[in-house]
This record gives sequence, structure tokens and C-alpha cells, in this order.
Amino acid sequence: MKSLYYFSFLLLFVSVNSASGDDLSLLSEPKQSLLRYEKENIDAEHEKLRTNWLSPINLSGSYSHNKSAQSDYHNDMTGISASVSQDIFRSGGITYQIEYADTKQQTRFIQLKQTIASLNSLIFNTLLNLKKSSYQLEQSDLRLKNKEIEIFIKRQLYDAGKVDITELNNALMEKSGELKTRSSLRYALSQLRLELSKSSDINPTNLILPTFSLIEKERYLNDQFDIAYARSQSETLSHLYDVTRSTYLPSLTLNGTLGYQNYNAKELPTDYEGDYYTAGLTLNLPLTYNASATIQEAKAAYLKENAATADKARELEATYKQSLELIDNYKDVISITSQNLMLYDDLIKAIGAGVNAGVKTGYDLQTLNNTKSIEELEIKINEINIQLELAKLHFAITPSKEL
Repeated sequence: MKSLYYFSFLLLFVSVNSASGDDLSLLSEPKQSLLRYEKENIDAEHEKLRTNWLSPINLSGSYSHNKSAQSDYHNDMTGISASVSQDIFRSGGITYQIEYADTKQQTRFIQLKQTIASLNSLIFNTLLNLKKSSYQLEQSDLRLKNKEIEIFIKRQLYDAGKVDITELNNALMEKSGELKTRSSLRYALSQLRLELSKSSDINPTNLILPTFSLIEKERYLNDQFDIAYARSQSETLSHLYDVTRSTYLPSLTLNGTLGYQNYNAKELPTDYEGDYYTAGLTLNLPLTYNASATIQEAKAAYLKENAATADKARELEATYKQSLELIDNYKDVISITSQNLMLYDDLIKAIGAGVNAGVKTGYDLQTLNNTKSIEELEIKINEINIQLELAKLHFAITPSKEL
């Protein structure tokens, strides 16, 4: 019960934090730190690119003492100044630079969210597969019980001379095969626990997993991470094309210097102490031989990404359709198995009556009960298969599990 409460609290925490962009709660602390540092890197790059058009202010200070070899005159001069050469017009380039920085940040955030979604998807898939493997292990144990009954019966028949050794040997070989299957399932369970421990500190014992629902097709095709990234990348390259193009258009630069100077002429009455400044404008018209090729290269990158976006949309539609077909197939298996269970109920009643009448053995009843339990577990396994497919669609558009 304590584990169930802990897991429910974690899921609630993820849901609450997802609104603020933090979907890391199920991840281990080292992975959380890694992803938070990545977010800091994205923010820092964004700030750098957004203000990249601002020129630095140059500060300088000086002191000099001069004496001429041709005269007895000498003087001292000290000063401090600040100067800047700042573009104030770039044919739209400043606006493009800011828009480029914003869309690139958005693109990298989509990548980061997709990384978090992949990690959270891995955790939920592992938890679902742990449950699925535990059901399969239960099935294997029940099959082994049936094999034990079969071997016992075949041995009795063989000893009575009613069957040859081949049938008994086949039963023994089938039991051996099932034992190997059970061993493989146990190993798979240990590997799944190991895989979970790489990404999370969650204890998978006695957890009630959340239920995933089908994502609407329109939402999937619009919000899927790959398509969202492609669209954002296309917009980023569009602004980069504008930035590239604007570097070959006229620009206007403001040049200015502000300073303080102290000039002591010693023997001459020409001392000066006070502020000084200069200001001016420079019009630049770059003439570059490869300007056309460079601009065309940036435009081609943008158009290529645009085409990739359309192509990705077609792929996603096929992926969504495939998932629906798989889900329908699992539902069919559940439906068929459910019908079989009704037949087993009838057989169990009939054989139970036969056992009570002394015309049937308890082994027949036990075998049927075990087989029925195997089929009931088969329904649970296929329900998990459906959840695995729904989880794949879910984490393709969002980093967290919404409750």
C-alpha cells in the first residue's frame, strides 16, 4: 500500500509539474540534472543569439608624458573614453536575428521535450512489460502444472502398456521446453527491472499502472514531436535565410565616442581638462562575389525542411493507422479468448458433475481450470499490448502522463 501511494503521488506530481514544463519527476536524479543543464544551455544560447546584433562598448584609458628633443617643451596627457559602433538598421536583419533566436529556442525545447518523453515512455513501457512478463510467467507455471498432470497420466498408461514410450517422452520434452520458457521469462523480468533502474528509482512492486486512452488522429498528426520539430525547424531556417539575405543589403551604423581628457602643457598656456565626444553615421553597402550563392544555399535549406515536413506528415498518418490496426487485432484476440472462456465454463461444469458422479478424474478438472486461468491471463496480456500501443502514441505528443 505504501508503494501504491508513492507511485500515485509521483504521477500526480508529474501531472502538476507538466503545466510548468517540468516532466522529470519519474526520472532518476542524475538524469534530471542532465536535462535541467540542457535547458539552461538552451536559455543561454537563446539570450546570446537574441542580443548578437548588439556591438560591444569599448572602454579605454591612457596616460602619456612627452618631451621633444628639439625643444624644452614637455607635456602630460591622461584620458578615459568609451566608444561604440552599433548597427541601427540592417534592412530588417535585426528583427530577423531576434526571430531566429526565438524560433531556434523553440526548436531546441521541442527536442528536449521529446527526449523527456522518450525517457518517460521507456519507464511506462518497462512497467507495462514487467506486468505483462509476470502474467506470462503465471501462464508458464500453469502450463507446467498441466504438463506434470499429463506426464503422470502418460506414465500410468505406459506402465499399463496402453501407450508407447514415444508419448511419454514427448510429454517429458514438452515439460522441458516449458521449463526453459519459464527460465527465459524470469531472465526477461530481471532485465526489465535493470532497465527501469537505469532511468528511475521507482519500485515496480504492487503498482497500479495508469490507463492510456487513444489519442485522436488530428491531435496526433498536429502535435507529434517529429512533425512539431520539423515545422519549428522550417521556421527557424526561414528566419536564418532572412538573416543571411539581410547581411548583403544596406545597413546604417552609428559610431560614437565619449571621453574625458586632461592635457597639461607645462610651459605653454594650452592646458585642457574636460569632456569630448564624436558622433557619426556610416552607410554600408556590401558587394560580395558569392552573395547570391550563399543566399540561395540558405533558401534551399529552408525549402528542403519544408518538404521534409510534408513528407513526415505522410509517415505519421501511416504510423497512426498501423497502431489502430494492431489495437484492433489485440481486441479481436480478447474477444475470441472471452468466447473460449464461456466454453471452458461449460466444460468445467460438465466435468465437475462427472467427477462428483465418479466417471471423471479430478485431473481432468484441474487441467481445465488451469487452462481457463491461462486464457484469462491471455486477456490481461493483450490488454497490456493495447496499453503499450496507446502509450507509444501518447508519448509521441507529450512528455508526461496526464491523469
